[in-house]
Amino acid sequence: MKYIFTLLLIAALIKPALAHKFSTAYMDVTQQAGQPTLLWKVAIHDLALAGLIQAPNSHKVSWQQVLDSEARLQGYITQRLTLISGNEPCQLKTAATDWLAQRLLQDMFLLLPIQTNCVDSADLQLSYQALFDSQHSHKLLLSWQLPPLKANAVLTAKSPQYPSHKAE
Repeated sequence: MKYIFTLLLIAALIKPALAHKFSTAYMDVTQQAGQPTLLWKVAIHDLALAGLIQAPNSHKVSWQQVLDSEARLQGYITQRLTLISGNEPCQLKTAATDWLAQRLLQDMFLLLPIQTNCVDSADLQLSYQALFDSQHSHKLLLSWQLPPLKANAVLTAKSPQYPSHKAE
């Protein structure tokens, strides 16, 4: 009997741990026609949990509900994502006509290409503040492919910028 109780206790402790999903987004930063280009890959479920996509069930979001949230998502991006060139913020623009959905690791992700307009493409720094307030374990896996830096980084609420220190 003691053995069965121990197994049930272990199962009860493991089940919540397995059920918890970490919130992870991805971003590729590359260069196109002399300007940085961003591709943000974010779980649709995470956007719905944050209230950015209006859906009665965050696990069942239709493509139409995503498209209907275009203005809200564009506003969120401009508030929570900043690319700075020198001391000037770059203009960021995305359009739902360019958005795609893709299944990654058992979740549906929204792929948001973001075009930029920077005064200068030197001395760039990305600041990422998205989803930290609604998903405390959220992180961004960043692929930075802008010369002279080519690197991968993890951005978190405690470390939201890349490069972490701009060149002086």
